[in-house]
Amino acid sequence: DTGDLEFGAIPSGRYHAKITGGEMREAGPNSKNPGSQYVNWEFTIQEGAFEDRKVWTNTSLLPQALFGLKALLLSSSRYTKEQLADELSFDIETLISADLVITVGQREYNGDTRNEVKRYAPYDVDSFKSAPTGALLP
Repeated sequence: DTGDLEFGAIPSGRYHAKITGGEMREAGPNSKNPGSQYVNWEFTIQEGAFEDRKVWTNTSLLPQALFGLKALLLSSSRYTKEQLADELSFDIETLISADLVITVGQREYNGDTRNEVKRYAPYDVDSFKSAPTGALLP
């Protein structure tokens, strides 16, 4: 008896996560911006009741959407503001295993509840443990 596996959405909240994957992709022909590039990121929750669960998000590489990628890069603590001040240059591999805090929300999609990553923050064990669940970290 293997039991039932639950793959539903995790509750909204803040989670200590690691970046465990990232892949460059191209938006399909039916997307809002066909042919545009984006990165599909995989995060793995590191502790608590949802340890080892995966959450995914995309960051667009369109100029008007680079703020999302920049927030992720800064929160990873692998890049500084100075490094990202001018031309945005990064390597997905340098971000693998980076610790950060992700704020996860939920949304409905085709009748299913799905997770979406809403914010990123640098991971600091003391700040993370002492902050209330809904608090925004600097």
